[in-house]
Amino acid sequence: MSALSARRVPTPGASEKPLKIKVFRQERRDLDVREKGRAIQGNESTHGGSSQDGTVDDPNRALRPYPAASRPRRIEIRRGGSESPPPRATIAATVTLSTSFELVARPADLARAIVRWRGAPVLAIDTEFVRERTFFPRLGLIQVGDGTLATLIDPVAVGDLSPLSEVLDAPGTLKVIHSASQDLEIFFRALGRFPQPILDTQEAAALAGVGAGLGFGRLVSERLGVELAKGETRTDWMARPLTEAQLTYAAADVVYLLPLYESLRAELEAQGRWEWALEDSAALLEATFDEDPEEAYRRIKGAGRFERRGLAAVHALAAWREREARRRDLPRNMVLKEELLLELAKRLPKEPAELGKIPGAHPGLIARDGERWLAILREVAALPESALPPLVERKKPAPAVDALEEKLRQHVRQRAAEIGLAPEVLASRRPLTALSRSVESAEPPHLPRELLGWRQAVIGEELLALARAARS
Repeated sequence: MSALSARRVPTPGASEKPLKIKVFRQERRDLDVREKGRAIQGNESTHGGSSQDGTVDDPNRALRPYPAASRPRRIEIRRGGSESPPPRATIAATVTLSTSFELVARPADLARAIVRWRGAPVLAIDTEFVRERTFFPRLGLIQVGDGTLATLIDPVAVGDLSPLSEVLDAPGTLKVIHSASQDLEIFFRALGRFPQPILDTQEAAALAGVGAGLGFGRLVSERLGVELAKGETRTDWMARPLTEAQLTYAAADVVYLLPLYESLRAELEAQGRWEWALEDSAALLEATFDEDPEEAYRRIKGAGRFERRGLAAVHALAAWREREARRRDLPRNMVLKEELLLELAKRLPKEPAELGKIPGAHPGLIARDGERWLAILREVAALPESALPPLVERKKPAPAVDALEEKLRQHVRQRAAEIGLAPEVLASRRPLTALSRSVESAEPPHLPRELLGWRQAVIGEELLALARAARS
């Protein structure tokens, strides 16, 4: 095993002590996924132009050999024993894994990596971030895997990430992500764009019949026979310098993502469902992350029990909270807890003394925001009846509508069993409810957008026929 280390890279805002950048080399491992748990050592990786003594051809990198006394740690994995059940029979390919990774902390290094990725047919992408005490996620690391090398991009050190747009936008490069929704928001916040085209391996696994909503670690265990370390799951990705344990944990996410993608793709193509996976993954790009503050009241549980003026108070307070959470970059409940918001809307206090009698309205909160709450509630109290919002509709569907919805669900369960999918993957609850209730409308029933695309031919037209028959 060769090892490279110790490039000195200044980190913005850090002390003069350099950030150590380590490039790790490990034996290549051939993992025959037909025999879970068996690993055969292959030749040592020499990716990136490194020589046998641990130096690098590129003089700009200024790397020196890793000290023999401090050998780098390997990515911590455990391979299942013979007692583990074998992977699905359709997986027959031998997957060659390389656990080499590099840490990019300079714009010049990022530029070199981008050149290396040009023309790549597929890249694995992941992000690490922190969001416990902020409204917006704070990006701590971006991981990109090309099947040979895992590149870990330090956004704190690099600063300008805009060159990555070339990679995210490349139409000929499929970006593979697991459970992509949060990663998509990260890229939207950081670069104002989504990576595309994408393939979400969580969506792919669901369509392959492996299971719905499976986590990455479980999929890697079941498909590749590898148990990933979990020690850094709750780590602080904004701390600097990033530890060796953090880096190896992050690298593993993209090291194993491409073999996972390859096994799922082979199975989906054999089932004739590969295009389904691309379609469902592309649908994730329709997400919006900047909610209209005036619509924020819809997420407040319990708003439907208010009369019109109370509902107007919920509406106004929720809109204010949404704007303030973004302005202060704080979670919504750190600006105004939902329980307190509902109490304010219920009691409609007019004077500061009344605020102190409301449960949860602590003196610090009142001092900070009390006057603004009162101003909002005075505006609500002054609204004429004609300006108040309509009551939240609580109309109970007719028995025939409930019966139709249950009939649709039963049909989905039957069809899903026939093709080996979870019923919720084939058709979720929301579109079935919408379709069943559409029979009460003056307009003819039509398919909700969730039942279009590949689902229209597989189940949608059958469901629509049932709804039209129930209406006639």
